[in-house]
Amino acid sequence: MTRELVFLPEVSADFVQAFDYYEGFSPGRGGARFEAAFRDAVRQVAAGLITRGRVFEHFHRVMLGRYPYTLYYRIVEDQAVVVSVLYSRFDPKRIQKELARRIA
Repeated sequence: MTRELVFLPEVSADFVQAFDYYEGFSPGRGGARFEAAFRDAVRQVAAGLITRGRVFEHFHRVMLGRYPYTLYYRIVEDQAVVVSVLYSRFDPKRIQKELARRIA
């Protein structure tokens, strides 16, 4: 099973912010490692490997390996709509509010 992936525009900004953060810690490697974890999570979603229980009503999530970030997505027909890549340690109410804002 392969899902078509659709990324909301905000996902790019989420990714760049986290990439830059880790690149600042370890120039030349930090961002690349974060990107590899992100790509792995995206591959799992596209392959249909990640379809766990929903969180925040309509969203599925997958953690980005050893990074404290979570990729949130929705299943819409045969597509996985990637909504965000958010810092996992945010207050759950803040995460839920951000997710709701993005699909409104």
